[in-house]
Amino acid sequence: MGSRNQLLSALKRCLGMGRRQLSVGPHQVVLVTGCDSGLGHSLAVYCYRALHMTVISCCHNLESQGAQLLQQMSSENERRRMHTWQLDLLEPESIVQLHAKLEQLLASSDCQLMALVNNAGVMCFGEFEWQLPAQIEHQLNCNLLGTMRLTRQLLPLLRQQRARIINVTSHCGFQALPALAPYAATKAALRVWNDALRIELQPHGMEVINFVPGSFVLESNIAARQQQQAQQQLEAFSAEQLAYYGSYFKVFHEYLSMLSGFKKPNQLQDEALLAKFKDALTNAQPKTLYIHEPWRYKVYRWLFKLTPTPLTDWLVLRFCAMPSFESAQRS
Repeated sequence: MGSRNQLLSALKRCLGMGRRQLSVGPHQVVLVTGCDSGLGHSLAVYCYRALHMTVISCCHNLESQGAQLLQQMSSENERRRMHTWQLDLLEPESIVQLHAKLEQLLASSDCQLMALVNNAGVMCFGEFEWQLPAQIEHQLNCNLLGTMRLTRQLLPLLRQQRARIINVTSHCGFQALPALAPYAATKAALRVWNDALRIELQPHGMEVINFVPGSFVLESNIAARQQQQAQQQLEAFSAEQLAYYGSYFKVFHEYLSMLSGFKKPNQLQDEALLAKFKDALTNAQPKTLYIHEPWRYKVYRWLFKLTPTPLTDWLVLRFCAMPSFESAQRS
């Protein structure tokens, strides 16, 4: 009987049956990580202002401009609905402390935890040979292991509240891109972990959703330290690497210089993106995968699936449109 019910439920989902929007408001709590800037900051503001939810916006640095703006919102109404908490995914104690504060908040109010949005992440550009072990490990620890640590710590509470988990991944999780090998590895690992977790938690009435928002590298601070990271890579080069890669390395990182520097937190005005996020957050039977992408991404993603590997590799280089070793040698 259990297998039959699971089959019927799966068929209903495939047919889109039973899809309806859940009502949300101040009594529903959403916890979003990576809210200092970019997508996380915008999602926290959207949940607070548009959906009128109680929001726990987790920031790495409470002194950041994004965190300061979020903290100012906590005094906008009598019922405090914006809580801005410090969270360092690399520090287990920080995760434990956040868990305790969350339990205290839920116990002292009539709120229900509705969702955990795993959005925090870091990125480092550079060919794999260039990236330092510390740079590689930082991406693995934050993007993958940190997300897993936080989710595992909160899972009993999430299960008790029948909250959903929304994991923000990336197109890189479907097709790896050159110069982003460690980052792509973390996102691919998150994607398959998300799928396994979804199946494991279905018997407990929980939803696990993969949310792919497209590229926001220019609107966030995920690559704000790129030039500093490039300098570290250059200083670690051997004499042979410097002679071999020197001109290419210089052109490559000059091209990426626009990514460096901390940007003001902005509120994304992409209504289609926010509509997809709302559906992932509030639909009684959400899709398992939401992908937001411009037509260019959609066409390339479709071609990547159809083409043999040599042609796929060529398409990937066209898609990235970044300086190559060959072009640097010719110039």
